[in-house]
Amino acid sequence: MKFRPSKLIRFFQTIQQPFFFLDGDASLLFCNRALEEWTGCNAEQLLGQSFRYRAATSRQKQELIAAALAPPPEVFLGRRCRILLTIDRVTSQSRRYADFLPFRIPPSLQSSQNSNQYGVQNSDTPNSNQQNFSSSNSNGVFVLIDGSDASATSPERLVQEQPETAERQAATELHQALLSFRRRQAGRFRWDRMIGASQVMQRVRRLARLAADSTASVLIVGEPGTGKEHLASAIHYGQNMEHPGAFVPIECQILGQELISATIYAFRKRFQREETSRRHTLFLKDAEALPATLYPLIAELATAGYANQRLIATSTLALNQWTNHELFPVVLGTITIELPPLRQRKEDIPMLAQMFLEEHNETANRQRSGFTSEALDFLVQYYWPGNIDELEQLVAESHRQSVSTLIAAADFPARIRNVREAAAQVPADNKPIELEPFLQNIEKELIERALHLADNNKSKAAELLGITRPRLYRRLEFFGLLDSESAEH
Repeated sequence: MKFRPSKLIRFFQTIQQPFFFLDGDASLLFCNRALEEWTGCNAEQLLGQSFRYRAATSRQKQELIAAALAPPPEVFLGRRCRILLTIDRVTSQSRRYADFLPFRIPPSLQSSQNSNQYGVQNSDTPNSNQQNFSSSNSNGVFVLIDGSDASATSPERLVQEQPETAERQAATELHQALLSFRRRQAGRFRWDRMIGASQVMQRVRRLARLAADSTASVLIVGEPGTGKEHLASAIHYGQNMEHPGAFVPIECQILGQELISATIYAFRKRFQREETSRRHTLFLKDAEALPATLYPLIAELATAGYANQRLIATSTLALNQWTNHELFPVVLGTITIELPPLRQRKEDIPMLAQMFLEEHNETANRQRSGFTSEALDFLVQYYWPGNIDELEQLVAESHRQSVSTLIAAADFPARIRNVREAAAQVPADNKPIELEPFLQNIEKELIERALHLADNNKSKAAELLGITRPRLYRRLEFFGLLDSESAEH
C-alpha cells in the first residue's frame, strides 16, 4: 500500500527553523527540510547514522554532519542543554545555537528502530553504524536549531537562557575545539589523531607534510608510547590516501638477521619494476636493534633513488646516542622527526584526553561528555612515563569506571592516584626538587611494591600496575631491576 505523509508530517515541513528527533539510541527518527537545507544532507543520507557525541574522522559528509549535530550525553539523562553547533561549508562555516530537549518516546516508536523518515518499518534500511548504547532508554531528544546565525545571540542571553556549570561548559568547549581540529586535519593526510597546538607538535606536522610529499627516507625518534608508528603510517598514506602503495613493517627487535634480509630483498624485487604512481614503504620499527651487518643493505635501499620505494624507520635513540655507527641515522633519515614525550607538551593533554574519550563513546554502552577540572589538572600534572599510550589506557579504564557523564579524578585507576599521593609528600625543606628523578623514584617504588605483592611474578605485577608485561620488562631494565634469570628469557 502506498504510504502518504500525515498532516502532522506536512505541518512539520512548513516550520522554518531546522529541527530533528532522535530515539534513545541516538538514531534519527525525523528531520525537516529546513535542517536538510542547513546541513546540505537529505534525510535519507542521515537515516542510519550514529548521532553519538564524538569527533568523527570520516570523510563521508553524512557522518560528519551526524557527529556535528550529536547531543551532549547529559540530554539522554533527562537534562535540557543549549549549545553551539557548527556546520562546515565548502568555503565557510555556519554556526547556530540549538536547544536539546529530552522527551519520552511513545511505545509505538520505540519498537521501530529501523523506521524511515515517516515511521514506516523498513527492514532493508542499512543500520551498520548504529550502536545500541542505551537499548533500555526510552528518552528521545528533540533538537530545535535557531533560524539565524549565532552572531545574533549575545553570550549574555545564552547564559540567561541556559545556565550551565563551568565544568560542563568547559567540556563542551573542549569538544568543539576537538571537532574543529579534526575537521581541519581531515582529508588528504591522516593526521586527525596528531593532536596538539603546542609549538613542538606544529613543527612535527610541518615536517610530516614535507616527508609525505617527498621520496626521502624518514627517521622518527621518540620515547616508547609517543606515537611513532602512527606517524609513520600517516606519512605513508599521506602521499596517496585513495590508492596507497604497500606498507611493509619489519619488527627489528623480534626478527632475526636472515628474515630481515630476506624481507628487504623481497621488497626491492617485488616493487622495483612497478609503475611509479604508487609509493611503497619499508617500515623499520625500532631500527636501533638492526644487526650492524645489515647496515650496508639498508644504506643501499635508502640511497637507491627508486621513485616508488621509500624507507621509514623509528628509534628510541636520539641522534647522538648511536655509538655503534654514528653515520647510520643520517642514512636512515634524510628527514628526521623528533616526537616529544607527553610531559613536554602538557598543553596538548586535555584535547588528547578528550579525543580518546570520544573515541570510546562510539563503542561503549554509555557516553561521557568530558572531564572535571580536577581531573584535567591531574592529567596535566602527571609525569606520563608511558606517554600517549598510557594516557589512552587511562581514559579507557576511566570511561568504564565513571558513573557520571563527567569523568572525575576519583575515576582514575588506583595506581595513577597513588603516584599523585606519593608525589604530594614533598620534603618540608626548601631544597629544590628535580622533578624527573623524583617521579622516576616514585615509579620505581610502585614497581617494587607490585613485584613484592605478586611474589616476583612479572605477569601478576604487570596486571597490578595496569600495564603490559613487555612494558614492565622495559621499565625493569630501565631501573636495573631485571634479574639475570628474567633477562635470559
